[in-house]
Amino acid sequence: MRMLRYELKKFFSKTVNRAILIVVILIAAAYSFLAAGSIRYTDANGENPDGIGKIAAGRKLAADKNQWKGELTAERIADVVQSYKGLRRQYQGEVPDNEYGKTVQSYWDILNFTANVYTMEPNFLPDVIDQISEEDVNYIYDIYGDNLQKAAEEYGETSEQEEFIKEQYGKLEIPVEYEAYDSWETMPMYIQTYVIILAVVIGFMAAGIFDEEFRNHAELVFFAAKYGRSKAIRNKIAAGIITATAVYWTGVGIMTLISFGIMGTSGFHMPYQFEDPDSVYAMTQGQRYLLIVVCGYIASLLSASVTMLVTAKMRTAKVAVCIPFFMFCVMLFIARSLSDVTRVVYYTTDVLTNVLQAVKVPTLFQIGDFVILQIPFVMVLYSAVSIILLPFIYRSYSRYGLH
Repeated sequence: MRMLRYELKKFFSKTVNRAILIVVILIAAAYSFLAAGSIRYTDANGENPDGIGKIAAGRKLAADKNQWKGELTAERIADVVQSYKGLRRQYQGEVPDNEYGKTVQSYWDILNFTANVYTMEPNFLPDVIDQISEEDVNYIYDIYGDNLQKAAEEYGETSEQEEFIKEQYGKLEIPVEYEAYDSWETMPMYIQTYVIILAVVIGFMAAGIFDEEFRNHAELVFFAAKYGRSKAIRNKIAAGIITATAVYWTGVGIMTLISFGIMGTSGFHMPYQFEDPDSVYAMTQGQRYLLIVVCGYIASLLSASVTMLVTAKMRTAKVAVCIPFFMFCVMLFIARSLSDVTRVVYYTTDVLTNVLQAVKVPTLFQIGDFVILQIPFVMVLYSAVSIILLPFIYRSYSRYGLH
């Protein structure tokens, strides 16, 4: 334990590491305010708040929309559609900003959902609402169920996959319990970018733990010590994992607390399908946020393990520090370009830091009769890799100078 405390103290005493931590925290705070300021709120006069007023937009918008909070029955949807159609007729298709702020803004999400489940396309077009008849609205959930059935048949490449998708859709609760969810819809875009930054930064910091003795030409003293090839190396590895964990959750925790402290937490339990109607991931908006965060943590552990291994193997961190950037940034673009050529890219490291896109694509992995979704498969795979690499790190570093 004393050795571990020494490694951690040595790590956090470095000026460069302290500077990186400060920058990471500042980025978290900056992203939090950017996220809060990106929510668009229109008041009853058709005006959008400027400056500091934009920061409070999230809570104002949630308060406006939550007048529709509760079970979203077909009857309530019919009231919304009728109101919107009436306004479209009154203003000849273009609802003015002041009317939007007074009326339409409060039920805009419900209009989106109605159009989405009718067309199964996650883009709202006002003309779609005009095309929906009163009878269609009364049977909107039946239409949704039929469309999900068709989606399962389309996405399932085998009978096992089709049955799996139907089971996922069967977890959706109908009618939907509505609650304003703008903060949970907005934050994933910012937290996903932030976890990429953290994964790259953590890889850079973890590489320095094993590079220090070689860089300072103190490796002979280190390995000559009584526990230089056993406990000391194990404590270096532990220090790398603990550091990755501490840095990651500190950054994510600060960003989460500031963001939702400003915007509020309304809508955690809203189904993700309210935004993306045919997604095969049966989860809530809040669970999607947590999924992004957990995947980011796995990416950070993987980043730390890989950079420590490469540094131990090559006796320098110069190459190792570039690997996390390749795994989570460069690989993202490579995977996009090769996605039509090979399915291998559906299981590469960049999936961990690109959850927002992955949940929109019905990618399944099948072994025999067993079917698993892309993201859980990748999470298990790279969690295992992160752990499996640890003894290889120990072996590579401890064998220095023995051959």
